[in-house]
Amino acid sequence: MWFSCSKNTPLISDSNQNKTSVEQLYNYELIFNEDAGFTPLSNNTYCEEGFANEKCQNEVETLKAEVLQIINSIDSTIQVDKNHIRVFYNVSVYLQGLNSSQIENLNRNSLESNYFQNEVFELQIRRPIMQSDFIEQTRKPMMQEQMRYDSAKKTSTLIEEIGGGQPGLPSKSHRVWIVDSGVDISHQDLNFQSPEIALSVDFTVPPLNPHNNPFNDENGHGTFMAGVIGGAASTDPIFQDGYGVNGVFPNAKMVAIKIFDKNDHTTSAEIVSALNYILTNANSSDIVNLSWGADIQISDCTSNKYKGIRDLILALANNDIKVVMSAGNGSKESLTNFPGCIELSSDPNPISSNIYTIGSVEIPCSGTYFYSSFSDYGRPSVDFLTPGENIFTTALNGEYVLVSGTSISAAMFSGILYHDQGVGILRSIKRGASPGDPDPDYPIAKIGN
Repeated sequence: MWFSCSKNTPLISDSNQNKTSVEQLYNYELIFNEDAGFTPLSNNTYCEEGFANEKCQNEVETLKAEVLQIINSIDSTIQVDKNHIRVFYNVSVYLQGLNSSQIENLNRNSLESNYFQNEVFELQIRRPIMQSDFIEQTRKPMMQEQMRYDSAKKTSTLIEEIGGGQPGLPSKSHRVWIVDSGVDISHQDLNFQSPEIALSVDFTVPPLNPHNNPFNDENGHGTFMAGVIGGAASTDPIFQDGYGVNGVFPNAKMVAIKIFDKNDHTTSAEIVSALNYILTNANSSDIVNLSWGADIQISDCTSNKYKGIRDLILALANNDIKVVMSAGNGSKESLTNFPGCIELSSDPNPISSNIYTIGSVEIPCSGTYFYSSFSDYGRPSVDFLTPGENIFTTALNGEYVLVSGTSISAAMFSGILYHDQGVGILRSIKRGASPGDPDPDYPIAKIGN
């Protein structure tokens, strides 16, 4: 097995020397082997009918308590975030901010406690292919045609193109889990309810860290996605004359799962923890939005390096939870973008029908469609296209922004799925490949059959 860890270097004040010194801190992922005696949920008879039943939830809490007890017996100074204890395929824990003494204690007890350290690798979120300056809410809507904005209905005309943006729809029970950089729910158009606020989690820093907050979106990416999926233009009179955003399904129930920090950085361990958390807390027909990706070689998509994340995506699909992934913005084969490379056409229908990779279509005017020049391509793994250029959406601090990229396309598709009316097709188009290269048809998705 690999041995690896990721590092962070917080500043620690040394009052005796009246200066600031630096202590190297580490993040470790520990996986318990079979000799530890744990039974993960995938092998637990109480969880065969799903994870929501009381007996299965009791098993989850028991496993987490046993892991906490083991870590505490090794070193009581180690802080453990229960959300980083994973119990589905195996029992493991991701520990953040460890000092050298704590690491030494963990290494000393690894054989006795039947665990090993697993490889942790880093990922960097891609910025949108294009992003405008932020637009103040109080400005009267102008240049609407260029901005593809409908001031009367307070939505993007490209959201209207796929059949979305109508406020006042009956409430749905399912949720969209936005696995991203957090969501700024102070925005007047983003209405998170108490149950979804309670389910939202920050996986980027330890729980006792004052910066732990799933609603502290430090780069805006998650907030962009939330506006497209479920923004609802505020009806407060003070916002009446300015901009607003009605998303594909206004007031969709959304949960913020933060895995990217202000530097657009995450780790494989944080992603695994987030997907484990969703798997044990989401309900059938929920939607998981993964508007990000990592550049890989085609052979890497099925390699052991990404197996932990890939297996959890398959487990979500197998539990009737839909997973939406962006195709990538590299103008190359989508099989070189993880996790959008995952292709399941040969898998059983209940799994393959719940996983989607979404590319971008340019719509210069209604009814005119071109494959976006930046969008990754290929069938496999691209399943549908949705608008992904110059999409008007929510930004930080109550403002708005125009954004382009397949991340926005994925959010559009999550909104389509939220309607629960089936996925219709506006039209199928070709990319216009070079002579001799494959040039399949790509369906453009819309709401309803």
